[in-house]
Amino acid sequence: MALATGIIAGLAASLDIEWMRYLMVVLIGVVGALFWQVNEIREEAEKRVIRAMSHHLNNSLNVVMNRRHLDPSAREQIVDEQVLRCVWAIQTILPSLSVGLPELLNIKRTSHPNEWTVPDIEQLKKQASATVH
Repeated sequence: MALATGIIAGLAASLDIEWMRYLMVVLIGVVGALFWQVNEIREEAEKRVIRAMSHHLNNSLNVVMNRRHLDPSAREQIVDEQVLRCVWAIQTILPSLSVGLPELLNIKRTSHPNEWTVPDIEQLKKQASATVH
């Protein structure tokens, strides 16, 4: 982009086309502003994904770490559910970290953090049993 702009600006200068040089400067500014805006949106989207991952993993791992305080008869089931929640977060939320141009321009619909609620544990158990070989 910079090379093409430089060639066009040099050509405009050699042909004494003053308005074309100004047009190139404006074009460079507009393209630079667009790149800056896309990077800002990408950073914010990445922060949302990281916050959602942190929330779900921290909550699940907190229960697992403090399992000795749980009811002994339900301890294993509760820990299994929290581990499945961690797996769900890794499989569902983490892939959203790679935000591409279609997502930034809202061309391709992706999950929003508000849709990343705690999953149905029974459904996760069915999926986990189907994928374990």
